[in-house]
Amino acid sequence: MAAVSFSTIRSRFATKVLTLSGYSLSRNPFDDFNRNPNAVAHKRASIGVSMIARSDQRESTSVGVLCQSIVVVKYPYRLRPKDQVLDYDGSMDSVEEVIKALTVRAAPLHTDLQIFFNDASHDITDSGEYIINTLNFTVIHTIALT
Repeated sequence: MAAVSFSTIRSRFATKVLTLSGYSLSRNPFDDFNRNPNAVAHKRASIGVSMIARSDQRESTSVGVLCQSIVVVKYPYRLRPKDQVLDYDGSMDSVEEVIKALTVRAAPLHTDLQIFFNDASHDITDSGEYIINTLNFTVIHTIALT
């Protein structure tokens, strides 16, 4: 497996999410609150990567470091005042759509990566206007040491 940088992984996930209908990327770096203006917040995704070296690997300059990173995809989904239950269901359907897109083994997303879906959670904002969907994926990959 060839080395793949953390920024490349984030970029690949972002590119794949952009292929889905209605999705856009946040102009802000990943954060836990997904701060986007309400006018453009619906399906505006943020992608974050947290890095963890695997304990069962040996670092080698010729091979690199085997990592088990967590990629987080977070996006708001609008809940219309008169159709909140319907939009809640639509939000769950959108979660499935993202999971399917990111776990179908195809290049370039999966090139030199092993991607596994971990979990999805959601939180309704205090205003009740949006549900924030958060999806977590484990990515096994190598980073270069040279």
